[in-house]
Amino acid sequence: MNPSYSPRSAWTWRPVELAALVVGFIAWWPLGLAVLAWKFWNDRSARPKDFETALRDGFMRVRETASGLFAGTAPIPEDDLALTGNAAFDAHVRETLARIDADRRALVEEIRAFRAFLAEEQAGRNEMYERFKAKSRRD
Repeated sequence: MNPSYSPRSAWTWRPVELAALVVGFIAWWPLGLAVLAWKFWNDRSARPKDFETALRDGFMRVRETASGLFAGTAPIPEDDLALTGNAAFDAHVRETLARIDADRRALVEEIRAFRAFLAEEQAGRNEMYERFKAKSRRD
């Protein structure tokens, strides 16, 4: 059993936790059960968090993951890119990252060039339409 657990501290509900429970049950009953289960588990854990902190941490993790997915790459933890101590492997990692970065810059430049091309095409279509409109008015 958790040494920091005491019956007196158990099941003390903060207003935000009660609101989440009520809204959870109103919105969708499994969500209310999830809040209730979290409260039960959290109050008995070694390091309990208040509901606001848990929600904030959860939303930050979701936002980081989503931004990584929508950016085309998942975020890479800094620990994964730390030097290993093997000079050959560390040089390989640096070269590969430099190549990937150069490929990414080239792709961004290609996207910019294509957008400029599309803008020129669109401008040309507008000019062609304006000439057609002017000619059809004369006729």
